Amino acid sequence: MRAAILARTATSIIDNQFIYGERLYGISSDYTFFTPIYHSIVGLIAIYLGMNVSKKYYWFIPFCVFIIVLNGRTGLVTLVLGFLLMLVKQMITSMKGLLQGIVIIVISIGFVFLGLSFLQSIQPDTYTWIVSGFEDTLALVFEGDKQGNYEKLAGSFLMFPTGAWNWLFGYGVRVYAGNKSNIWFGTSDIGYINDLFMGGLVYMGILYSTIIAQLIACHKKSKNTVRGSLLFLAFLIVLMIANYKGEAARSGMVLTSIVFFSYLFSTEPHSEETTWKSA
Repeated sequence: MRAAILARTATSIIDNQFIYGERLYGISSDYTFFTPIYHSIVGLIAIYLGMNVSKKYYWFIPFCVFIIVLNGRTGLVTLVLGFLLMLVKQMITSMKGLLQGIVIIVISIGFVFLGLSFLQSIQPDTYTWIVSGFEDTLALVFEGDKQGNYEKLAGSFLMFPTGAWNWLFGYGVRVYAGNKSNIWFGTSDIGYINDLFMGGLVYMGILYSTIIAQLIACHKKSKNTVRGSLLFLAFLIVLMIANYKGEAARSGMVLTSIVFFSYLFSTEPHSEETTWKSA
C-alpha cells in the first residue's frame, strides 16, 4: 500500500531519497512534521481518557507510537514528555494512579520493542533511522556530543538578525528550506528563528501571547478533571518543542489541532442532550 501511494505521489515531487526511502508512512499533507506530532497529541488525549474515563482508550497508544516512530522521532519526544507530566500528576494523587502508571510504562515499552523488532524485519532502513535517533539522543545527554539532527538544530540552524531594529521587527521573510529569501540569509527549520526573521520580537510576542491566552482561556473553562490532569500544560509543551523542529506556531496544522482539541476539552455535555455547551 505504501509503495503504491508513493509511486503516484512522492516520487514525482520528492528528490530527497533519505525521506523517500526511510520515512513517509501514511496519507497526510505533511508526513515528516505534522503527522508524528499530531499523533503524539492524539496519544496524550488517549492517555488522559484512559486515566479518567475508560481503560479502553489505552489501546490507541500503541498505534499512535508506531505511526510516530515511522514518520518522525520528534513526536515521540513530545508524547513522552507530555505523558510523564500527566503520569507524575496521577502517581502523586493516589496509590492506584501509581500502579496504573507503572502498568502503562511497562506495556508501552513492550509495544515499542515489539514494533521495532517487526519493523527491523520488514523495513531495515527505517529501523536504522529510528535507532540512530536514540543513539544521537544518548550521545547528547550523556556525552554532550551533538550529532545527527542535533548538530543542525544547535548549530547552523541557529542564526539571528543583526541590529536592534531587525531584532525588534525582523526582515519580513522566512528562512525555511528552499525559500527565495535564503539568497540573503542562511536556512533554518526552527520555528522560533523563522518567526524572528519574519517579524522580530514584537511579532513573536503578539503571536505567542495570543496562543497562550487561548490555552489559558480553554483551561479555565474546562472541568476539574481536565484541569487536574495537566493536559493543557502537555499541549503547551508539545507546541513549544514542535516549534523548535518546525514552524508550528505560524498557523500550522500542529497549532490548529492543539487549538481545536483545547476548545473541545473546554466544553462538556449538557444534561442528556447530544449537543455540546461551553462550560
